[in-house]
Amino acid sequence: MQLRRKLTWIAILYFAEGFPFGIAYDVWPVYFRVHGVSLREIGLMSLLFLPYTLKAAWAPLVDRIGSRQQWIATCQLALAALCLALVVLDPSRPGPLLWGVLFAFTALSATQDISIDAYAVDVATPQDSGYINGMRVSLYRGALIFAGGLLLLLADVPAIGWRGVWVLAAGICVAAAGLAFASPRVAREKAGTAAPGGATGMRLGAWQLALVAAAGALFLLAHRSGWQGLWLTLAVIAGTLATVSFLSPEMLRWAWRWEMLPVIAFVVLYKVGDSALGRMVKPFWVDRGMTPSEIGVISSSAGMGLTIAGALAAGWFIQKRGIFAGLLWLGIAQLVSNFGYVAVAALDLPRGDLSLLGLSFGPFQASLYLASALESVCQGLGTAAFLSFLMNLCDRAHAATQYALLSAAFALSRDVVGAFSGIGVETLGYAPYFTVTALLALPGMALLPWIRRSIHEGDRPPAPA
Repeated sequence: MQLRRKLTWIAILYFAEGFPFGIAYDVWPVYFRVHGVSLREIGLMSLLFLPYTLKAAWAPLVDRIGSRQQWIATCQLALAALCLALVVLDPSRPGPLLWGVLFAFTALSATQDISIDAYAVDVATPQDSGYINGMRVSLYRGALIFAGGLLLLLADVPAIGWRGVWVLAAGICVAAAGLAFASPRVAREKAGTAAPGGATGMRLGAWQLALVAAAGALFLLAHRSGWQGLWLTLAVIAGTLATVSFLSPEMLRWAWRWEMLPVIAFVVLYKVGDSALGRMVKPFWVDRGMTPSEIGVISSSAGMGLTIAGALAAGWFIQKRGIFAGLLWLGIAQLVSNFGYVAVAALDLPRGDLSLLGLSFGPFQASLYLASALESVCQGLGTAAFLSFLMNLCDRAHAATQYALLSAAFALSRDVVGAFSGIGVETLGYAPYFTVTALLALPGMALLPWIRRSIHEGDRPPAPA
């Protein structure tokens, strides 16, 4: 395909990928809270995001069965059906059926992510990966703006309401299914019988059954004891080990070769500082007296637009200078941007009373808006460089499995550091905590010399033996 055609389909597919995640991440908390669901139950919904982290376990199915288009279209149609189910289910009393619908939604969303990410690997070359990654980040973020902004706005329109929102979401998923199925097929290497991740013909061993049983028992114990953190943590660990156990020895050998150890460590650590900061940005705005409209306009909508601009700029930079230079210089920019929030939190600037279009202006507000803009742009820069690196590591034959495994390692570190972010702020205060988030980026940057040999700036790396 010509580059323009590639970018068109990447744009369509990554909007389709980001839309369900935007619903789960941005819309569900508001939807259930306005219907009286407790904060404890809304917090527990974070467990529904585990499929995004553990999707490497069933990623081999995408490599071995069917086409990318069949997987994407099927998942989108199923997501549409689940959106319609939300029309009839009572959100004020989330019972087992509603929880099951929500979990199925995130599992199907994660599954289509596997196939869309693999499709991007299929069509990308080292020469155009910068443009492709800039486009994928941009449209993914655009879908988050659409889901988290426009759908919430429509929910407040009396003629539409929440029922209309779920019907509209279902219609968008159906349209995405049709477009995905019409996307161009790309010739790719087929994974052989010994391909990573023996998802077909899989047999359960005694120790795998034991891990699954342990995860279920610990989860039940956590529920009966009022969701005690210890039992819940042990259940997640057991479930993660059980999931990883289904990967074939070849997949594990690919991931745990000596030369891959610094790569895995880099994947885990490169965006830890960015993730630790991101979880506490909006609480910081609230605690400094900013209104929801100001947060929505500046931090969410304008911030997402600036992230898209940063991603597009990163695509151009990587195209000119290469992936390693992108990881280095854009990673430094990502690190430095955290100090914008350090300065705002540490300086006691006066607030202004001037108001325009629902936004207040003064020295403090201006500094906060500037820090938000800087953080948003640099987040886009670092994310595009990071995604280019992940794609560069994968070969076409096992792209779905390998990319899912690498992205799962990143997602797990993101969720873990985010879980401790509130404790960090309560213990240290905002300014010291934001300083710590910048320092958390240093270990990942220190690993850059160790992973340089893994980056193929020219031809695509050969399939692992």
